[in-house]
Amino acid sequence: MKKLLFLASLIAVFSCEPAKEKADLLVLNANIYTVNDAFEKAEALAVKDGKFIAIGSTSDLQDRYEANEVIEAEGKTLIPGFIDAHCHFYGLGLNQLKVDLVGTKSYEEVLQLVKDFQEANPSNFIQGRGWDQNDWEVKEFPTKEALDELFPDTPVALERVDGHAYLVNQKALDLAGITATTRVSGGEIIKKDGKITGVLVDRPMGMIDAVIPALTKQMQIKALKDAEEICLDYGLTTVNDAGLMRGTIELIDSLQQSNELSIRVYAMVSNAPDNLDHFLDKGIVKTDQLNVRSVKVYGDGALGSRGAALRAPYSDQPGHFGAMITPVADIEALAMRIAASDYQMNTHAIGDSANIVVLRAYKNALKDKIDRRWKVEHAQVISEEDFDYFEEGIIPSIQPTHATSDM
Repeated sequence: MKKLLFLASLIAVFSCEPAKEKADLLVLNANIYTVNDAFEKAEALAVKDGKFIAIGSTSDLQDRYEANEVIEAEGKTLIPGFIDAHCHFYGLGLNQLKVDLVGTKSYEEVLQLVKDFQEANPSNFIQGRGWDQNDWEVKEFPTKEALDELFPDTPVALERVDGHAYLVNQKALDLAGITATTRVSGGEIIKKDGKITGVLVDRPMGMIDAVIPALTKQMQIKALKDAEEICLDYGLTTVNDAGLMRGTIELIDSLQQSNELSIRVYAMVSNAPDNLDHFLDKGIVKTDQLNVRSVKVYGDGALGSRGAALRAPYSDQPGHFGAMITPVADIEALAMRIAASDYQMNTHAIGDSANIVVLRAYKNALKDKIDRRWKVEHAQVISEEDFDYFEEGIIPSIQPTHATSDM
């Protein structure tokens, strides 16, 4: 009888204990930096459905939660995921399909890498990215003659590190219909002694893009997954992609919904007419992983490719001031249209001439509109007298690594 009473007492005691909450993951005995307002530290955290549901001490969370997966951190440090405020996430993935020319120290090295890549990965249109003539002993734009000799029958397009210039061969020029008499506003087809050198700056690059073979859907998916793998390896869990087409945004959303892509993406919509019509009519798109609420506009080019629009001429190129990629009147019209929606406007502006155009357009469009958080992307060269425009709630979005390398 006593034994029965004892067992009944035990059952009563344990049945009174509250049931533990369910979590997908528990991390215990960690050195956790919360980075909250008080910059508190913790030992443990619980995750459910991809979200943090609790932080605290190991003993407290062990008492409160049971999880399918438990990680014993053994004192390792855990910090929140990094957010990249301006990148080209999809472009990063696409670059994995091209010749990597970053860090090359001469044009000869570029040529050898392209030759080796084509031998290992035969392509009917060779693409590469990353060269920077400012890293070479001869700090001048290359010319196409050597590419013509190596690849007389295969088009080649090699993008400069800043994404604002191509070096192309004659075959690519022929496919695009570019000749010495071709005129394109918003950039430059560089010539020497009246002949095309093969370097195209800003807008003329679009003529080459138009003849590059389209990617299959599987290649696009691979590019996105490759980019995600690289970003997650660096601790990036959210990326702001500065310029995406509707089809790419919808593909990202589809992959996220099917749990094939886990990274969070803040997508700036490229300001192509079809993109604008679709998203401004649709309104803000917001899921747990995707945020579409801004339009990306290109004001000018970059300093390194001599396309940034300056008030004074480039010191090494007398009489050259760079150029606006998007005409001033178009920027002003875009600002008024976007201001009438709930979308942000994020405009690339590097030179001081481009920056004042964008700042004036923003100020005019944002009259009586509070906290719209419009951004000037890069904002690298700004005249001191123009600083006051940022008091109007305009945000300078500056990337130190871009500013210091774009020379």
